[in-house]
Formats: sequence, C-alpha cells, structure tokens
Amino acid sequence: MSSERKALLEKAYPEVLSFCRSLGLVFEVVDLRWGIRNVPSGDHEACEIFLQEIQRSQRMSAGPAFTVSALLGNRYGHRALPRHIPEKQFDVFLAKLHKNPEGLKQLNQWFLKDNNAVPPTYVLQPITAHFPHYSDLRPESRQQHDSNVLSWRLTENQLLQLLRSIPHQRVRDGPKRLAKFMDVTADGLLDTEAQGLLSGLKSRLHATSQQILNLHCVELSKGSIDPKRKEHSQYLDSVCEQFVIRGNTQEENLDASDWMVEEVMQHVDMSVKLSKGVHCREGLLGKLCLAMWESTNVRHSPLVVHGTAGIGKTSLLCKLAQEMRSVLESGAVVVIRLLADRHPQRPNIDHVLRSVCLQVCLACDLVPPSPLTTNTHLELLEFFRKVLSDVSQQGNTLLIILDSLDQLSDQHHAHKLHWLPVDIPPNVHLVVSMDTNSEAFASMRLKLDSLGSFFEVKRLSRDDGKHIMESYLRASQRTLTSEQSDALLRTFELTGCPLHLRLMLSAAKRWMSFTTLTELRLGASMEEMMSQLFLMLEEKHGKELVGGALGYIALAREGLLEVELRDVMSLDDDVISEVYRYSLPPTPSMIRLPPLLWARLRWDLEDQLEERVWMLLFRRLYEAVSARYLTSERRGRTLRNLAEYFLGRWSGKLKPVALPGLSLLLSDRKVPSQPLWFASGLANVRKLQELPYHLLHAGLWDELQEQWLYCKSRVCGVSSVIQDLDQCSQYMGCTETGLIRDALVLIKPSLDFLDDMSLFYTELLARLSSLATAFPTVVGQLCRQCEEWLMSCPEPALIPKTSFLQQPGGALQHTLTALQGGVVCVDISTGMKLLVAGSDDGVVAVWSLADKQLIHTLLGHTAAVLSVKVMDSSAHCLSLAADSSLRKWSLTNGQQLLCIQEVVPADSTPSSVHLHLSEQLLFVYTRTQTNKIKPNSQNDYRHTKHSSVCFQSAIFLYKNENRFTIKPQTGEGGQKLLLMIQALPPAGSLSERLAVSAEVCCLEIAQHKRMLFCGLTSGTVLIYPLALPEETLCIPPPESLSRVLCLAVSSQEKHLAVAYEDSVCLFEITTRDSFPTVEGPLQRFPLSLLHASVSSMALLPNRKLLYGSSCGEVKLHDFDSGRSSGLEPHHSRVTCVTGSNWGTHALVGSEDAVQRLWALNPLALDHTMEYKVSPASPELKQQKKTVWSSVGKLLYVQYVYSPVVRMVTFRNGFVGLSQQGSVIKEVFRCPEDISPDYNPLRNIKAQYRVTSREKSRDDKQDSVSDFQDFNPAQFNLNLMSMLRAKPSSTCLIL
Repeated sequence: MSSERKALLEKAYPEVLSFCRSLGLVFEVVDLRWGIRNVPSGDHEACEIFLQEIQRSQRMSAGPAFTVSALLGNRYGHRALPRHIPEKQFDVFLAKLHKNPEGLKQLNQWFLKDNNAVPPTYVLQPITAHFPHYSDLRPESRQQHDSNVLSWRLTENQLLQLLRSIPHQRVRDGPKRLAKFMDVTADGLLDTEAQGLLSGLKSRLHATSQQILNLHCVELSKGSIDPKRKEHSQYLDSVCEQFVIRGNTQEENLDASDWMVEEVMQHVDMSVKLSKGVHCREGLLGKLCLAMWESTNVRHSPLVVHGTAGIGKTSLLCKLAQEMRSVLESGAVVVIRLLADRHPQRPNIDHVLRSVCLQVCLACDLVPPSPLTTNTHLELLEFFRKVLSDVSQQGNTLLIILDSLDQLSDQHHAHKLHWLPVDIPPNVHLVVSMDTNSEAFASMRLKLDSLGSFFEVKRLSRDDGKHIMESYLRASQRTLTSEQSDALLRTFELTGCPLHLRLMLSAAKRWMSFTTLTELRLGASMEEMMSQLFLMLEEKHGKELVGGALGYIALAREGLLEVELRDVMSLDDDVISEVYRYSLPPTPSMIRLPPLLWARLRWDLEDQLEERVWMLLFRRLYEAVSARYLTSERRGRTLRNLAEYFLGRWSGKLKPVALPGLSLLLSDRKVPSQPLWFASGLANVRKLQELPYHLLHAGLWDELQEQWLYCKSRVCGVSSVIQDLDQCSQYMGCTETGLIRDALVLIKPSLDFLDDMSLFYTELLARLSSLATAFPTVVGQLCRQCEEWLMSCPEPALIPKTSFLQQPGGALQHTLTALQGGVVCVDISTGMKLLVAGSDDGVVAVWSLADKQLIHTLLGHTAAVLSVKVMDSSAHCLSLAADSSLRKWSLTNGQQLLCIQEVVPADSTPSSVHLHLSEQLLFVYTRTQTNKIKPNSQNDYRHTKHSSVCFQSAIFLYKNENRFTIKPQTGEGGQKLLLMIQALPPAGSLSERLAVSAEVCCLEIAQHKRMLFCGLTSGTVLIYPLALPEETLCIPPPESLSRVLCLAVSSQEKHLAVAYEDSVCLFEITTRDSFPTVEGPLQRFPLSLLHASVSSMALLPNRKLLYGSSCGEVKLHDFDSGRSSGLEPHHSRVTCVTGSNWGTHALVGSEDAVQRLWALNPLALDHTMEYKVSPASPELKQQKKTVWSSVGKLLYVQYVYSPVVRMVTFRNGFVGLSQQGSVIKEVFRCPEDISPDYNPLRNIKAQYRVTSREKSRDDKQDSVSDFQDFNPAQFNLNLMSMLRAKPSSTCLIL
C-alpha cells in the first residue's frame, strides 16, 4: 500500500487539512506503519502501541470527528507473538506440549514468568536477549544482523506453530511473487488462518459499514502499483478523492470545541489522575475541611497550602477537590485550576480569572462575562469579586481551588497577589497553594494577619512511602519483590519527597520479578532519578530523538500539539540523520519522522507528559531537560527550527539534508503552511502564540515584523503583544520596538473598550505618524501599513495626518483607569510607592506605583471624596468626603480602621475643604470652620499641587501649505495676549504675540480677506489685518458696554455679525483704498434681558442669522425684514451652529449630543441625530468625534480623549483642536458602497438615533451656488467656554 499512502500524503491530506483549519479544527494523520523499517522493534511493544494509539485517538478527537481510513487489500498482515500470556493459559500450552520437549524448551527459553504482575504472566523476552545483533544496523555488523534476522524469523515461526497448530496450503504462483500481497509463511505456504481472518473482517465491514465502503479492482503491473500507468493513476486519484469527500462530509457538521469545556476537562482529568496517588495526608485534609466548615456562614480569609517544591501540594488539592465533591451538598460547585508550570510560558492571571468566572457563572446561572465588560484586568477583578458576592447571596456553596500561584506569569505582577481577595463572603471558599520560598508566599504573609489560614505540607516518612507504593502498584496491577521494594523505600527515605517517589514508581511498574537489583537504576534524588530516566530512553530510542522531542516540548511557549511535534522533528536534520543513519527513507524525495518512533517514545514517557497538548508535567523535569539537552548551541538550533516551522518557511519547499551514503539531498518534509488567518475571522492562534517568542529567542530579529500586531492584539489580547514587545526590548535594545510597545500601552485602555480594527490602526497613526520619518525601519513601515489598510478599508474611516494623541516616549508613562467616577483628589506615598485617589462617586482607589496595579478599592463614603492623605510611617491613609465623614484606612489590607462623622458640612466641595497633618494633630479646614483632630498615629505630610491649562478658544488660518493657529492666553501679571503659532508638523513654533486690552472671549477670521476678529469682555471687537499685523482696527463697545458673546462671518466674507449680551449687530466688511475695513452697524436687533445669552451663531446668505442660546433655543432672524422665527429647541446649551457651503442647509448641535440638520429653503427639519454614550463608560463622554452622512446616517465614531473645541473642514477632511491643545488633522474616507450590515457602534458602548422627515417629490431643492465663493474653511468657530467641567476618571502618571 506504499503507493496509496504516498498519494494520500501528497494530494488528499493537504486538502482535508485546509478544510479542517477553516473550521478551527486540527487534522492529524496517524499512520504508524508509514516510513518504518521492515524489521519490527525487538521489544515486541508495537502491537500494544498500535492499540493504544487507536484508543488515544478516539479519546482525544472531538466526538465523531475521528475518522478511520482503512486500505484493505488481500493481505491480513503480520500477526506478532503475544507479549504477555496469562499464567493459566501458558500452563495449558505447556500441558499440550508435554510430548514435545524441544517445544517446551523453546517456550521456556523465550517466555519468562513475571511474578510482579497481578495475576502472574509470562513475558516474551526481547529479541536481543538471544540475538544480540538483531537491532544492530551498523555497516560493520551487517552480516551478524542479517543472520540474527533470519534466525528470529525462523524462531518466530516455530513459536507461532507451538502456540497454534493450523494447516497451511502451498501458494500456486510461488511466494516470491505474491508475498507482498498475500499472507504466506516463512516456508512459502499460504497462511490459510490469516486468509480466514481476512475474509471474516471483510464480511463484518460489509455488514456494518456498507455505505462507506469503496471497492477497487486493479490489475498489478509487475506485482506493484505504477503511478505512471493511466489506470493506476486514475485508481490513486479515485482513492484520494473518496478520502477527501468522506473527510469533509464528516467534518461539516462539527463545531470547534469550546475552549472552556476543553480546559475544564483537562483540569478535571488531571485532578482525578493526581488524586489517586494521595495517601497519608488525611490529617491535613481534615484540618482544611474543618476550617472551611467553621467559616461557612461568616466572612473569612482564603486558606493557603504551602510547602517546598515536589512535596505534594498539587496532589493534595486534587484530593481535596475530590473529597469535597462528596462532602458538600448536591448543588455545590467546585472549580479547580492547576497552574503548575509545565513549560516556559507561565499561565496568565487574566486567563485564569476569566476561566474561573465563566465556569462559576455557567454553574450558578449567573450572567457570564462578556468581552466588552471584562476585557481589562481591572474590570475582570471587579467582575470576579462580584461573582463571589452573587454566589454568596444566592446561598450556593462554592469552592475555588487555585494551585501553584507562584507559577503565574509576571503579567500584572500577579505574584504580589493584589488580585486575590482577602475577605471572602459566606458560602464561598477559596483555597490556594504556593511554594514556601516563593514571592507569592511572602506577599500572602503580608496580606493575612492570622497564621490559622496557613497549612504546611511536610515531607513523608518511610511508612507513608510504603503505603503510597502499595496503593500505586495495586492500581497498576503490579507488585514488587521484597528486595526491589526495600531498595526503592531506602532511596525514598533520603528525600521524603512525593515527586521523587512518583518518578521511582513510574519506573518500578515496569520491573519484572526477574529484574536484578543492578538493573533497577534508582536515583538518590529527583535529579538523579531523572538522569536515569533519560539514560534509559537514550539507550532505547537514540539520544538525538529523545533530546529533540523533549527539547521541542520544553521550549514551546504553550506546549506542542502532536502534529506540530512530528512536523518540527521532521524538519530537524539531526533527528532525521539519526533515524535514517543505517537505512534510506522509503521515499527520498519526501522525508518525515516515522510516526511509530515518536509513539514508542511517548509510550515510555506517558507518566511525564500531559496528553492533550504535549507539555512536561513538572517544572523540575523541564529544568532537567534544559540542563541535559538544551546546550547553548542546541537551544539556538531548536528555537530556529520552531521559528521556521511557524513561519511556514519550508511549506511546499525542498529542504536540504545530508544522509549517510547520499550526497546533499533536497526533500519535501510535508509540513503545512502557516498563514496568519485560516479563514475570515479565524486566526492562526498557534502561530500568534509561538512565532514571536521563537523568532526573538532564536535571534531572527529581521523576521520579527509587526504585521501580526493587530491580529494578536485582538485574538490574544493587547497585554500579550505588550509582553512580546517587552521581551523584544530586553533582548534587542531596539528603540523603535520600544516606541511601539509604549504606544500600545497608551492605546490599551481604548482597545480594551473599543474592539475595532480601524480604530486600532487609527490610534496607532494618531500616536506614531510624527515619528515615522525619524524611525523609518519599523515605525515608518508600521505607519505605512496602517495607512494602506485604512485607505482600502471597506467601511468609513478617519485617517490621521498628524500625531494628535499622546506620543510614546513622552512624559505620559501610564494611565490608571480603575475609577468609574471622576478623580477629585490624589496623594502619593513616596516611601511605600502608592498613589491614593478619591472620586466624585465616593470611591477611594489605591494603586501601586511600582507595578501600576490597583491594590485596593476602599468603599464606605456615600458622597464625593474631598481630600485624601497618606500616612507613610503607619501604612494608613485618611479620606474626607462630602457625606461629612472622615475615614482611616489600612493600606496593607484595605480595611477601614476609623470613621468620624460630621467633620465637615454636608455637600462641601473640594475647593472649600483642606486636610493638613502635623506631627501631633490633624486639621480639617473649611470656609467657615477649622476642626482639630488628634489622629491615632503621626506622620510627616508633603503635598504637591498640580495644575493644568485648557485651551478654550482657537481659530485656524490657511496660507498655502502653512497652517496658523491663534490661541488666547493670559500672561504674567494679568496681561492679555494673543499667541500666533505657526504650525509646521510635527511641532509648532511661536510666530507672534499680539497685545489686547481685555480678556479674549471669542475669535473669528475672514480667510480670503485675511482679517482676524477678536471679541473682548469689554465689548470691544479688535480687527487685525494679517497682512499688516502692526495695524489694528477697532469696533467700539455698545453704549451698554455689554461683553461680546459671539462673532460670525458670512461665507462670502461680506458681512460680520457681533452678538452682545443685549443685542446683535450686523457690520459690512469692505475695503477702502485697498485697506480692509468694517462699516456699520448696518442692522441691529435687541435681545430681551430675559432671553438666554447667545452661545453660538452662523451668518447665512441673504443676511440671515441662525443662532442658539445657552438654554437650547434656536432662532432664525432675517436682517432685511426684521422678522425672527423660532426653530425646534434643544434641551441643553447650543454648542455649534454652522451653515453648509452652498447655503442650503444648516446644522445645529447641542451639549447633549443632539444635532439637527435644517433645510433653509423652504425652512424644514430634515434629520435629528442623537448620540448617547453608555453610562458604563463615563470616562469617554465628551471625548468623541462622530461623522454623519447627509442623509442622517451615522458613519463613524472616534474617541480623542479630550473635548474638541473647534473643527474646520477642508476638501475631504477636517482640522480640529482639543481642549488639551492638540491639533487634529484627519482625512475622511467613505467607500461608495457600504454594507447594509455595517454598524458603527458594533463594539462601542453607545447608542444613536436618527429621526428624518419624509420628503415628497415636490420637496426637491436644487443646490445652486457660485463655486468661486466656496470657502471650505468657513465654518463657524464660536467659543465653547461653558463646557461642563466634569472631572476625568483617570490618573495620569508622568
């Protein structure tokens, strides 16, 4: 069947692999007969390995996805001698052969009785026991080897005849011709017994699986299949086609198994397996159970199990989980997570908590965590605590067991255990374990005051070891001789370590009763025992094969799937050279590792490997493998092979290999491709997990490109990408990589909230574009990739043209976003490296400045926190709130220590209250009183006050390619200034200062006539001809001396409207002797004193003024007729009024994010567009830009993290200014066809609504305007001085 196997490997398997990948499934071919030598192994284990492989495949595969493909010809196949024969059955054989002394002698020579088996069995001896050169393939031993092979064949045939007496029939055509296709004996006779078994097998298959049988009749060519012959080629194509159809049909109805179910089953299976070996720990288990029972109805601390490495903590917790399932009531939920490190990549605390929360929610009928609500670490911690509280309130019993916390990854500084709650609600139990010498244990001792929560696992005695040994062997249906048992227990007594005992028992269950003490290979320690294990494996399988397999498993970041391990070992030239050292591959053009070789090695490693994804079970085993096999050179070569495999470098290509007896050979290793995406929305997760790690550690830095950044950030999380880039910075020292890492740290809060690819690329550009020129290799390339993707995006997008968000490498280092309310007050403890912040919703948050992690959330205040102070020496802090209470907190465990009521008047504001700590007293100052309080402890006080400047008004002027920004500013001593800044990307420089006589409250510009209008609080309007900046014109204030509220210039720049507190005046903009000037007022209409002040206005064509007020009123006034008409009012302050470029429409917007688009001729409301941010994300309110189409459809939403106070449009984009002073320039791209399923809010916690009027055919209006009057920059730019001053919910670390 070699031709059929080769055809399937080349044609059918790749097609089925591609189909399975598109469904998120792994396709694995198990063909243990492919590629092996003709001579079977001499240990007689092949048959057992074959049967075990079938069982493993059925157990590991996703239900009916397991497919058995059988190519059944006219040969039944080799039937090996049984390796084990029960004692009673063997005695029957001996009885029947009592007249055949030679036969009895031969059986007794090859089968030895093993009294260690229960019941005793006779074991077939290895072939090399009597034919020592049978497995010796060296060229110098070829003659002895061939002789031993022939001798064994004769001996095997004789033993088979002794065990069964079956007549044989001579083959008519001779054995040499048909031996490959029919079963014949060694002497050339037709094996009628094998033919009978074959006929029976075919009959059963026909009866049970007739619908999937495919029959082929092929005439052989010279006794074989010749693919060059037409009929043979058609036959092979038909076999491949039928395999593909059958494989794809079976897989179509399958879904990828849920990761949580897989994970639960993995931990439960391992828990059951490890708990079986727990003995002599009844006393400690009883203490744990008693502690949980006593704390069931009260709040309590978690229980901590600790001990040295290998002492049996994991097995103890597994046994506890099994015992508690039977002790607790039927509705109780037990969740166990085994975090013991089995490979270099340690488990992530976010993944652990998300898995625990999901399991508990599904078991207790709670709402499971969603990606939008638990995507950040802080949200996840909050959700975890809420789940514990909800389960407690339900009255359900919950037991959570987290093993080996010291093996967590360093992400979020998990070893400091800030995430671990120390106050557990009733009915909920939390049991954790850790190494006594670990950082996690030291952190736990600081968190818990009571030693009653700690339980130490101590070493075992000899009697304990004997009891465990007897139980283990009994479960394995084995025993030991007294000498073997005594030797094992003497060795165990040296350490008393359960892991040491387990390693010895794993070897002892293979000892025969006739195994001598010199052959036992016992090590006096765990390290020596592992060395003996490796030595045995090397002697049996070869050092390169053993070292290669264990090295790849040890260095894999997330373990290796079996198909990945076989693929990467097929790419390893050292392994391949050892496998084919003395024999050529079956097909030299296609070289792979024979699957049987790995299956035999896995058979001997079953107690040291985890099955589903191959990982080393113990951290100590990983260390031993690293020390023995992963030398510096070998480690680099192994990492390079892994990197090339996940790059897909050798997929479909020929890889050179040098084999003994052959010159340099190019061969196909038949490894699959490794695309970034298998299908739309289905990423190659294994590549994302493994490739960056192996490229970095293999030194292939040129291959470490950033095209996988978005894919991995969305699939594995932004934290995973940041972790990769952190490692890159450590090893590479690359400035550009560090900048990208810092940019992702800045982007992470928004990516956790906004799950959208265009937003990801937009944010990267908005932070990195100004750095692209200075750093072209990585940053520049990444910016080009972002821009190319946005330009080809099938959905609307805003494309940044400048860096208007915080750039990496600047003062901003981190953003703390734990609080939901706005931050009102902060204080810093330099000694303890803590930051304490109080919010306007009464919450006090404590962060560690060392690791930027939230340590405590202090709840107790019912109103805004007014002031916080840290008391360094006592590790305490004080908080004063508007609920009149002063509270003292412990910064160690987050508990409230003291509460004093009525310290300050209720509803006080932060500006009216101040806390001061002296050496002996605490003073609380208010506007009306001073309270003196003597605290329980004293401490020095140091306070640093921070201030910030916000830009409230600005205007843009375009001159060729240069952009000018004009901003008002107050100088020293109250001097009023205008700063004219010439903005040349990437930074701006001061161009000119213009003095003014009073505070500037609004600005406006006539761009074509190059005139700047400046409204002052004194009522004066200053006019600056920009061509002659030394000249200044002036519109004097009105008689009432009312201050200027708004300015508006018409689109043709012929008129200027000035809004005062009591009136609105219209002026004409003209020129006199080629000098610009302003005449008027031409018209004036008064405003009622009861009328709300004008907040925004636009001067429309035909001398019409559209204006809005601070209370939401909107009116249209005609200066020619003097009539005013009211438009539909808004419910909050009108913040923008602007007319369209052609004068046919006007847009009115208000503070509550409601916009109305009006048709002006005739006057009619076309669209009402409303946008509302979810209350769950108050930190993003007033920090967005929305893009609407002319038909009222929401096209795009972008967050800029600061209120936008000015916007000016140009041909295909806009320029804006944020309140923080950032200049925003973006191009808007909207494809002609937008999918009807497109939802701009699909990943955003917001809502929008559009209300449009129905337009009849008679309502059609023609938009007519002189194109030369079109001014793309002439949008109204009125002052938004009344922006709501809501505090931000973030703390920035600079």
